[in-house]
Amino acid sequence: MRLWLVVGGLLILLVGGYLGSSLSKVQSVKVVGNHQFSRAQILKMGKVNKNDWIFRYWFGKSDRSDQVYKKQPQLLRYQVSRQGWNKLKVVVKENPIAGLVFRNNTYYTILDNGKVIDKAKQQPSGNYPVFKKFHEASVLKALLTQYKKLPNVVRTGISEIDYVPSKDNPNRLHLYMNDGNEVYAVLPSFAEKMQYYPQMAAAMKQKGVIDLEVGAYSYPFKNRSKESQQTSSSASSSTVSRTNSSSSQLTSRESNVVSASSSVSTTNQTGQE
Repeated sequence: MRLWLVVGGLLILLVGGYLGSSLSKVQSVKVVGNHQFSRAQILKMGKVNKNDWIFRYWFGKSDRSDQVYKKQPQLLRYQVSRQGWNKLKVVVKENPIAGLVFRNNTYYTILDNGKVIDKAKQQPSGNYPVFKKFHEASVLKALLTQYKKLPNVVRTGISEIDYVPSKDNPNRLHLYMNDGNEVYAVLPSFAEKMQYYPQMAAAMKQKGVIDLEVGAYSYPFKNRSKESQQTSSSASSSTVSRTNSSSSQLTSRESNVVSASSSVSTTNQTGQE
């Protein structure tokens, strides 16, 4: 009986000593997988703190993905596991930012999975592309599917993507690049063709437009201005031609009227004689 009392007393002392020592507390936390958030932000989101009781993590991994995602959609996974006696490892998987959606003169962050963060910004922030004129969610989702396939060097080179459908091309896109070039593309083949943008841009002798709608070709901005001038000139010439034609027809009709009047006058004079 005395032995049990002694053993029990020793156990109580050991447990009490352990709980009162630093060995029972979290000594360090390693965070893995974070790029958009700092270590401090990650720990705060999961409510993981240094000096927490380590026995909370004795029984395998603690998956906090669901509760963290509800508060922060940019984190898809959040797992905490014990390393050694009193160290923790937090593994996160971020939901990358695709860009900024421009709606009602306001910017909203949109993630790769199409989730829009309902936090308005008056000015764009970060080196992310701006998506404009995407009024239908299905079209924006289709763009993101294509956009995710692009290599990082191309993604980071895009400043703005506008959805500019036309009568002949309902899937038309207009891109403004950070290097000063512009690109016209088609939504279904956007990723397939845009992956070669670095090579096409390098082959251009001056800044201009790359057209990927049908095939792939480029031309400098000054040629676009000339084409516009030629189009305007052709339209003006056509208008002048139509005007001259109308004037000729009018003159012809006036001559006929004069001839008819002369005939009538001659007939009247003959009758009077």
